[in-house]
Amino acid sequence: MILLDDANSTASKPSSRLYESPLQAWSVLPRVGPALTLQAIDSCLNEITAALSRGEFVVLLLAYEFGQLIHNLPSRNSQHPLLQAWSFKSVQKLSKIQVDSLIAQKIASQEDDDQLAGITNVQTSIDEVQFKKDIGAIQEYILNGDVYQINHTFRISGQIYGSPLALYQRLRKRQPGRFGAYLEDGDQFILSQSPELFIEKSGDLIKAMPMKGTASASRHSSSELSSDPKNQAENVMIVDLLRNDLSRIALPNTVAVPNLFEVAQHGEILQMTSTIEARIKDGVGIQELFNAVFPCGSITGAPKKRSMEIIQELEPDNRDFYCGALGWLDPSGDLALSVPIRTVEIEQNRSTKASHFKMGVGAGITIDSTANQEWEECRIKASFLTDLPSATGIFETILVEYGKVKLLELHLDRMKSSAFDLGIPFTRFEAKSLVHEAIFGLDQSISYRLRLDLSLEGNLQTSIGKLDPLPEDVRIFWAKDVLENPANAITHSGNILLKHKISFRPAYDEAWQASVAKGGFDAIFTNESGHVTEGGRSSIFIKPKNSTNWLTPPLSAGVLPGVMREHILNDPTWNAHEANFTIEDVSMADKIVISNALRGPLRAHF
Repeated sequence: MILLDDANSTASKPSSRLYESPLQAWSVLPRVGPALTLQAIDSCLNEITAALSRGEFVVLLLAYEFGQLIHNLPSRNSQHPLLQAWSFKSVQKLSKIQVDSLIAQKIASQEDDDQLAGITNVQTSIDEVQFKKDIGAIQEYILNGDVYQINHTFRISGQIYGSPLALYQRLRKRQPGRFGAYLEDGDQFILSQSPELFIEKSGDLIKAMPMKGTASASRHSSSELSSDPKNQAENVMIVDLLRNDLSRIALPNTVAVPNLFEVAQHGEILQMTSTIEARIKDGVGIQELFNAVFPCGSITGAPKKRSMEIIQELEPDNRDFYCGALGWLDPSGDLALSVPIRTVEIEQNRSTKASHFKMGVGAGITIDSTANQEWEECRIKASFLTDLPSATGIFETILVEYGKVKLLELHLDRMKSSAFDLGIPFTRFEAKSLVHEAIFGLDQSISYRLRLDLSLEGNLQTSIGKLDPLPEDVRIFWAKDVLENPANAITHSGNILLKHKISFRPAYDEAWQASVAKGGFDAIFTNESGHVTEGGRSSIFIKPKNSTNWLTPPLSAGVLPGVMREHILNDPTWNAHEANFTIEDVSMADKIVISNALRGPLRAHF
């Protein structure tokens, strides 16, 4: 599915575009040598032109590095596509309400774990110190007369949980715009919230809308941004560059700037845009069009070629589809391409569901720029993703015995680590105080189960109840034998949420509750590789026949780092080790133990 998603689309004038069931797909990887690569791209663009002439509809993705070929600049070795495209028999145009419904329906049909989406383990490719050094180097180039402006960028990376579509749904709510996009192609996904039009052609009218000038919507007004001399200068430089680009393919004396310094709000930020228009010459094909205008000057600087040389020198990573082009081409000759900024590229292993993302972010640097302000601008631009609230809270279940809280520091260590990874505010001192407050005055002859909850907003609360005794005979089941949908008994080792005790655990809760209904204690899951993982509320250990070792599944299998599990692994008297094992290994084991922090280690059987 490919969705080009316009937040302004209406029922009377639907402008969002849904493409399904491609007729043909193209992908051009870098070849050995620029000449062969250009030849492959020209051949591909000729095939796309032929598809358009047959009445097919095309979606196109261009990497920023395609521009290095156009401008005869050296490029790094990479296996990232320079061009990807798909052709379709037709396109379905949808209103925003229809898109909302479509996305909601598709997410509702996904597995429960896929519907809970967010990001974790976020990192930046450079730190603020290096960013400031780079700004200093750019301003030296400006002082020396090499350039007037450079768009300097870096990468943000991390992991996602849940499905890419569910994540897209959350991001489009945070930063709706005209040029949203969701592309799904095998294990690759593009989630774009770009607010910037690169190039649009309708009949013989061609238009560009470069975006230069940024401010926080909570701190500044639209008029403040549009009248700011520094942002005006930044914008005008790029307007002049794009006027020159369009003049290469425009009829004489038709290039005009009908709108200058227009400000619109996109999520939490204000962006300033200007519009350049022209009448395009007859017979200009897509090759000639890209040769004239690609990449967009707003993401290079001015002059374009020298800016791109400096970008290559200062940025250690390729930009890939970030700062390239993304959009549609119709058989009528009309087209519209955005600049894919605020765009997340995801690579997912569909078997394990391990999903990694990267996103570029940057700022236009002029002689008047200050490094602190530009770093803050980058932070604001990326905040729609990086400040995305956690999709779930976390909790700890803690044993209170003889008036004392057992293994509290280990529980708080785990909560702190999970809160950090998921971006949830957490204060250890407050959590510890609440726990001790909750046990004050309890009957010390009774054992209790204390639950410490940390909401996704960072609010802490406790609940406490008596811990009922267990029968001597502890029975367990396989989750596949007790769940209403046996498919939910198979977990995915790449699901990062399995490493956190999250509040949303429908399959796990159903499994142990179903086992209790059958007279048991818990039900054990397996992963996509057939390896045993854990129970709905316990870790599992086995002792193989003729062995002195106890074995428990490794974290890499997709298990929670249980507090009692860690305690057993660190206790030399257990001689316990991590290892993958199967259902058959469990059936042949000499002994089975399940454990959690409330019950400790328990001998169990199926």
